[in-house]
Amino acid sequence: MIIRVLVFLSVGAVLAAGAFFAPAVSSNLDFESVSGSYSVKPADLNLVCPGPVFRTGGESGTALGQINRIGSASAEITATGTGEIEIAQLSESGVGTIELGDSRVYESRSLLDATSITNTNADPESPQGSLVIASSTNQLVATDSMRGLAAASCQQPSNDFYIVGGSTASGREALLVLTNPSPIDATADLKIFTDLGEVKVSGLSGISVPAKTTTVLSLASFAPQVPALAVFVQSQGAKLAGWIQQRAVRGTAAQGVDWISPNPQASEQVVIPGLVIRGTGAIKQVSRSEENSDAGHALRVFAPEGANVTVQITSSEQDVFGAVFTGIVEPGSVQDFPIAELLDGDYSVFISSDKPVYAGLRVARGNPRQTPRVDFAWLSPAEELTSNRAITIPDSGDTILVLANAGSQRSTAKVQNLATGETVNVSVPALGTATVSLSGPAQIFAAASVFAKAIVLIEGQISDIDVADPKNLGSEVLVRFR
Repeated sequence: MIIRVLVFLSVGAVLAAGAFFAPAVSSNLDFESVSGSYSVKPADLNLVCPGPVFRTGGESGTALGQINRIGSASAEITATGTGEIEIAQLSESGVGTIELGDSRVYESRSLLDATSITNTNADPESPQGSLVIASSTNQLVATDSMRGLAAASCQQPSNDFYIVGGSTASGREALLVLTNPSPIDATADLKIFTDLGEVKVSGLSGISVPAKTTTVLSLASFAPQVPALAVFVQSQGAKLAGWIQQRAVRGTAAQGVDWISPNPQASEQVVIPGLVIRGTGAIKQVSRSEENSDAGHALRVFAPEGANVTVQITSSEQDVFGAVFTGIVEPGSVQDFPIAELLDGDYSVFISSDKPVYAGLRVARGNPRQTPRVDFAWLSPAEELTSNRAITIPDSGDTILVLANAGSQRSTAKVQNLATGETVNVSVPALGTATVSLSGPAQIFAAASVFAKAIVLIEGQISDIDVADPKNLGSEVLVRFR
């Protein structure tokens, strides 16, 4: 035992002596030299088009759970800048590519599915926005169960958005369409709001939207027989594009279909240009004879915190009176305000509120000599023209650009045909409305306090196209090692 203790003490002494007499080893890391600000390139600009409309119930309309697309949609695309434009229909494996160069390109495509349009390999210093890529789709639907014009701007995917519009009341069908253009799966959580407040049911969370697919949900399965809807979508994983497809049927007669696009951010000052009224006589006749709620115009307001709202409707004609009314929207609820007794003409809607609100506008189009006799469009609020932006329009029918001035002074908006270069200046009165006809893809120049919406009229049907400016922003990221 004594020998073991002596051995242990000897070994300890040797190790201590080695540690004491060993050469010093030091390492210096200059933290300041590796800290700093690093530029992060903006993500590729990407837009998603909804593709053709959906039909439920199969050809017979009675096949439960069967949802399929019908027909094809026409897409109009214009682009300029650097790199390439990739056009990919989600159901196809191939990707079409358009090289960008010195001149602006114009492209028309027939779409059989949701489609992703992306500016790839662009110079990191190149600007983004609708002047780089602008696209919209339109489809004139004419089947036994569905008739109407469904048009929409192709939208930038997002992690969360509100859609205000639609109904699941008798004769109404509202489908929530969620498209995931990325190679990453996503899950979505929903909140549904009605005139009675938020809907509390199971099945609204963890909705799967796999990569490169579209998920379609009937809102009637969560909120049946509801006359007024607003839907909040929040995704995890990939960003989503989303719409509500609204359809109306009266008995066996189809009476309109449209895409409802997401709202901009909630605001205390909301502007919706584009209350373009045509066929008032037919609208009144259908409304009286059939008690058809879609045969008329209505403003819908969703107030997360509740709101007192004042609504002013102005005409583009100085001698035509619009309307003024007020209302109260309870917290977390949706309120419809019918709009009646307006003559045929072009109007804009200005909403002032004491709390931020979202809104939507249903516009009816009367057509006594065709089927359906009444079509409708759901308009989302417009964005202020804080930047130059471009839109594309259908190559048939008539497209009216409606401009609304929310300011206290007259403003001038400049509109240029991108294909011909022809430019017009449009004077928009304070708290007023002005219009100009479009004959091709157009650039609308920035104008303070001015908002814009394009209204499409084809064969007696109506729909709308947003004037938006989608961008991904780069940033400077401060990195510091500690």
